[in-house]
Amino acid sequence: MDNSKPVDIVVVGAGYAGVMAANRLLGSLSEAERSGVRVTVVNPRTEFVERIRLHQLVAGSRETVMIPLTGILHDGADLLVGSATMIEADARTVAVATTNGDVTLRYDYLIYALGSVAAASVPGAREHSCLLADAEGAQLAATAIRDGRGQRVLVVGGGLTGVEAASEIAELHPDIAVTLVSQGPVLGFMRPAARDSILRKLRRLGVAVETGVAVSAIESDHALLADDRKIAFDLCVLAASFAVPDLARVSGLAVDEAGRLRVDEYLRAVDAPEIIGAGDSVVAPDSVARHLRMSCAAALPLGGHAAGTVLAALRGENPKRLSVGFLIQCISIGRRSGYVQVVRADDSPRPFHLEGWLGARVKESICTMVVRALREERSKPGSYHAPQGPRAAA
Repeated sequence: MDNSKPVDIVVVGAGYAGVMAANRLLGSLSEAERSGVRVTVVNPRTEFVERIRLHQLVAGSRETVMIPLTGILHDGADLLVGSATMIEADARTVAVATTNGDVTLRYDYLIYALGSVAAASVPGAREHSCLLADAEGAQLAATAIRDGRGQRVLVVGGGLTGVEAASEIAELHPDIAVTLVSQGPVLGFMRPAARDSILRKLRRLGVAVETGVAVSAIESDHALLADDRKIAFDLCVLAASFAVPDLARVSGLAVDEAGRLRVDEYLRAVDAPEIIGAGDSVVAPDSVARHLRMSCAAALPLGGHAAGTVLAALRGENPKRLSVGFLIQCISIGRRSGYVQVVRADDSPRPFHLEGWLGARVKESICTMVVRALREERSKPGSYHAPQGPRAAA
C-alpha cells in the first residue's frame, strides 16, 4: 500500500454491517497501514441501534436500544453525523446532508451499508401505525403502551418481528388485548412443528391470531381486512415487511427491483467496483447469496467480508469469494420462552431445536454476543466468524 497519499474510505451506515465493516477494517490494519488510511463513518445519529431488541423497547422490557457509537465503533474512525444523499461514482464522491449544511466527501473506497427500513406498504400505515423497523417507531409504540393509550394492540405481520412484538407485549401487559394478523401462515418459513409450538405459546399468552388474510388499509382506529372485516385498535404496530433506502437508485447505480445495490461475488458494485456493499441494502448473485435473508445473522458476516474485500484492494491482493452460511434461527416468545431451530448453511432446518426457557436463554445470549462481537472486532479482527455458505450454484 502506497502511504504517500492517504486512502479515504467512507462507510455509509453504522448498523450491524457498517460497524462490523469499519471495526474489522481498522482492526486489521497494521500501524504503518493505518497511518495511510482515513476511515469516515456516515450515520444519521450518534448511537448504534440494537434493532434485534426493538420488540423489547415496544413492550417496555427494555428502556433503550441505543448504544453510543463512541462505545462500539473503532476509535480510528471519524463519525460524520448526517445522511448520504447522492453518490457520484465517476467522481468518487458522496454528498452528505448534516445539520450544519451539505458536505461532500471524497473516497477511494466506499462501503455501502445502509441497512433496511420499514415498508409502509399498506395504505394509511404511515399515518396511523407505528413502523417497527426503527427506533422512532418502536419508541412511539412504547410511549402509547406506557401511557395507557394501547389497550387494544394490533400487530400486522407474521414474521419474526411481528411474533416477538406480539408475545412481548402480551406477556408484560396481560391486561392488553393483542391481535396478530398475518397475510400468510405465521412464521411460514419455519417447519410445521416449530410453527405449531410457537402458535400454542402465543395463544397461551392471550394473543389472538388471524392468518391467511391481508390488511388492505389502516384507518385511525381500525384495520380493514381483505375480506371486508374490521379489527378495532388503540395502537397498530406494523411489522410486515422491509424496504431499503433509495440512495443507490437515485445515484444511478445498478439496483434490483427492490432498490438494493447489485454487487458481485466479492461484494463489489457491479458498475462501480470501488463501492463495496454489505447488509440488507445490497443483493449479491444467487450463486453465493440465494439463501441469504435480511437479518442481523447475514449483516454481520457481510460487513466482515466487505472489510476483507477493501483490505485486499489496499494490499494489492485478490479478494475472496463470498461464502456465508447460517447456523440457527431463533425467536423469543416473551421473556420466559423462546425457540431455537438449528439449520443448515442454506437456512434449511436440521432435526434439532431448543424451546421454552432454554430457548429464551440461548436467544438472549445471542443478542448479547452480537454487541460483544462488534466491540471485539476493534482489537481482535476476525474474532467473529460465520459458517461457510452452501456449495455455490453453477
